[in-house]
Amino acid sequence: MSREILEKYKIRAKKKLWQNFLVSKKKVEEIATIIPVEWKNIIEVWPWYWALTEQILKRNPKSLDLVELDIDMITILKDRIEQGDLVLWKTEFRINRKDILKYIPEPISEQKWEYKYDVIANIPYYITSPILRHFLYGLENKPENMVILMQEDVWEKILKTNRNKTSVLSLLVDKKSEVTGQIFVSRDNFIPAPRVESSVLLFESHDLYNDIPDEKFLKIIKVWFAAARKKLTKNLEKGWFDKNKVLEIIKTMWFDDNARAEDLNIKQWCELVSRI
Repeated sequence: MSREILEKYKIRAKKKLWQNFLVSKKKVEEIATIIPVEWKNIIEVWPWYWALTEQILKRNPKSLDLVELDIDMITILKDRIEQGDLVLWKTEFRINRKDILKYIPEPISEQKWEYKYDVIANIPYYITSPILRHFLYGLENKPENMVILMQEDVWEKILKTNRNKTSVLSLLVDKKSEVTGQIFVSRDNFIPAPRVESSVLLFESHDLYNDIPDEKFLKIIKVWFAAARKKLTKNLEKGWFDKNKVLEIIKTMWFDDNARAEDLNIKQWCELVSRI
């Protein structure tokens, strides 16, 4: 059905919006079932031509909040609803024509209880990291789960496929969520085909390191990862902190003398940050 929709509405990818349309019905269905959506609040980011939206609606979420920037895609959505291609049933439904980085989640109808929600996103690759930062660090009310399709080099960093080496991106993600690899999506499942392979990751939020202030954490790891290949003990002059004090902390934590920023896992980094 995906390819038929593209042809029916004569949809063409817009380079300025970095659009690559996922046209594999099998992959779309798999993405829609990674997390249970029945009677839950779902935010779908950049639905584009609404193939994934259709699959989500079939599973009867309590609400579906759509964030889409392309007015042409919104017009197509409204037409599909009018023609009965998308059935809302009892799902509360809203379309937001907004920049996702300025979007603040809120209930569609007034809810007396705490608003909890999950995010499902099939997004342009260039904006993956900013979106992760927005939902994990930029919002007071963070999602319980996120399902995000992303390009190969990004998910490899997040999953630390290079000998379990960490990065600023993997650490900022690990501080807020547990990440698992879910679905591999080859480039031939898209129109037009991107230059890279893709994968869908599941981010499950946790509060294991909430006692470590986010601002302090991000500030410190950025200092050390500015020269990630240098030994920790040789990279202290880049910080604003007391070099001798931090050197003593590193020694008491029993790090190897050759340890580098990328060698420390999230637990070690949080312990180091808490002591500085």
